[in-house]
This record gives sequence, structure tokens and C-alpha cells, in this order.
Amino acid sequence: MQSAKPLIVDSMGRLHPTSVLDLGCGNCKFSRKFIEDNVPVVGVDKNLTTESKGNFKFVNKNVLDFKFEPKYDLIVGTGILHFLEKENALKLIEQMKENTLIGGYHFLICMSAEESFSNETHFYPNKELLNKLYSGWEIIHSDLCLSKKHDEQRHQHKVIIFLAKKI
Repeated sequence: MQSAKPLIVDSMGRLHPTSVLDLGCGNCKFSRKFIEDNVPVVGVDKNLTTESKGNFKFVNKNVLDFKFEPKYDLIVGTGILHFLEKENALKLIEQMKENTLIGGYHFLICMSAEESFSNETHFYPNKELLNKLYSGWEIIHSDLCLSKKHDEQRHQHKVIIFLAKKI
């Protein structure tokens, strides 16, 4: 199984948005490039992880309580969907799709259904489910990969790197 990093780098290199929504932004690892390029970015996280500054607006909320206002041409959701119950994750994906401009992208990193701790309650998709949810979109990446090693135990996760364009 391939490493996630090359697909992440390829995905991020394809993106040249004019507006970004980063759901579960944390420290803005995946939207930092756009913030530095002076692209307006809204970051949402239930934890107080950062603060608004310049072209970056931080919203301290659970992603399920976030009210989508404008439409965005890039929505980022990395490592958040598996924290949600399936029904809520599916509703959030629908909201994300509705609030994406034509020609806009979704960049997701999802814990895969192949993870040993995946369960029936939370959202651990397989590639086929993500592809089905994004029927009518151009699927650029939908690849099962290994995350980078992390923690004291230096373990990896099976993740899906997903990039799709609304057409």
C-alpha cells in the first residue's frame, strides 16, 4: 500500500482556490498554503486551536453546528469524518456539496473502513462509498494509502486520500 504523502502533495498542487473552508482545521496544516497565498480561508474547529488573523477567519464550533454562508471553491476535511456518526457525516457531506461552487473541490482524508477499529456507528467509508457519494463529480483521487507514522508507538492508519471536483 502506498504512502499518503505523494497523493497529498499532488492534490494540494492542483488547487488554486479563491475561497477555502477548512472543517476541523486544527492548526491549519492543510490550509496554511492558501492562507500564506492571501486566499480567504475560514477554519472551523470545536477546539480553540488558532485565532483569526488577516485573511484567516477562525470559527470555534463543532463542524455540525457551522452555518455555511457563502459557497466555497475548496472545502477541506482531513481526519474529521470518522469522529462523526454515519448519519451526521452523510448530512455534513451533503451540506459541503451544496456549498461548493461549480468547478470547486473537496479534499478529504478519511479513515478507511479497513481500519481495525472501524465500527458500525461512526463514518469509516471505503473508496466505493466515497465515489458513490460524489457521483456526478470528477473523482481525481480516491486512493487507499498509509498515513505517516505518528505517536510514541509510531503506527500508521489506512486512510483514503480523496479529491473531487464539482462539475
